[in-house]
Amino acid sequence: TFNIGSANGDDSQSQAYKRNSGQEVEVTTDLIMGNDGAYSAIRKHMVKRPRFNYSQEYIPHGYMELTVPPKNEEFQMAINYLHIWPRNEYMMIALPNQDKSFTLTVFMPFDMFDQLKTGEEVLKFFQEKFPDSVPLIGEESLKETYFRLPPLPMVSVKCSPYHVSDKAVIMGDAAHAMVPFYGQGMNCGFEDCLVFDEVLEKFDNDLSKALPEFSMFRSPDAHAICDLAMYNYVEMRKSVNSRWFLMRKRVDSWLHTVMPRVFIPLYTMVSFSRIRYHTVINKARKQDVLVDNSIQALMAVSALGGGYLTAVAVSRHLSLNSITDWLHNIADQVLK
Repeated sequence: TFNIGSANGDDSQSQAYKRNSGQEVEVTTDLIMGNDGAYSAIRKHMVKRPRFNYSQEYIPHGYMELTVPPKNEEFQMAINYLHIWPRNEYMMIALPNQDKSFTLTVFMPFDMFDQLKTGEEVLKFFQEKFPDSVPLIGEESLKETYFRLPPLPMVSVKCSPYHVSDKAVIMGDAAHAMVPFYGQGMNCGFEDCLVFDEVLEKFDNDLSKALPEFSMFRSPDAHAICDLAMYNYVEMRKSVNSRWFLMRKRVDSWLHTVMPRVFIPLYTMVSFSRIRYHTVINKARKQDVLVDNSIQALMAVSALGGGYLTAVAVSRHLSLNSITDWLHNIADQVLK
């Protein structure tokens, strides 16, 4: 096993590495592929090169994992769902495991984590904010597990280009680490491999042409999915509490059912298609404008219709309250 310690920094094929023991070894390679994660050693050396763009952002929120154990050797919650406890500024989610337990992940600002200093404070917080989770976790288990490990940070990384001449290329988190809220980190890394293979085939394995093409083609999409992942955190912890947002989701789903090739919801485009990520954002914006304008137009028509019904009711000496109650009932049914 080697740990990358230093690279020559030029475009030669001779690269220097260090063993764990500290012994330096020089090897010759055709291509170095840096798939070494968010804190990539390969990228660290690429950053030193001129005209290499790089940025990273730690969000002010961290995460902590807890456990819901199985009960009587069975799951304690339904398994075919993503369970979310949205609390606007923070949230908790639950995902099932093969041993019939659930992993609970709490996402919230670091200063909120820091305010909980004792087991009793943790228990009180969960009883107030996530009361139904406490019996599932167990009071003693909750107080013990919370302090087992500190909350962990989440980082988003953007850079370009992804290559050095025809000698090196980075992919996956090394090229575009993202926060986990769209569940696309691994999928995006796999798609990197697929795109790279397509580019190699296009240029008949000529690395001097394939690597620049891969960087140019892939970086707009990688930057886009990093932005989408940031956005989805707001959607998961806050937007889902809005009746308007939930109604919009129902409208999106209905339009997709009626026009599956014309109207595709954002999440469906991201997770279940190979539409490029940056194209997804542009398409979703146009769809949002269309849907919002349509809903507003429908509401305006409904208001005019309500005014007409009111006028008819008054002219026929009907109860205005009965008309108002009828309109309210319709609104409640739509927003349920």
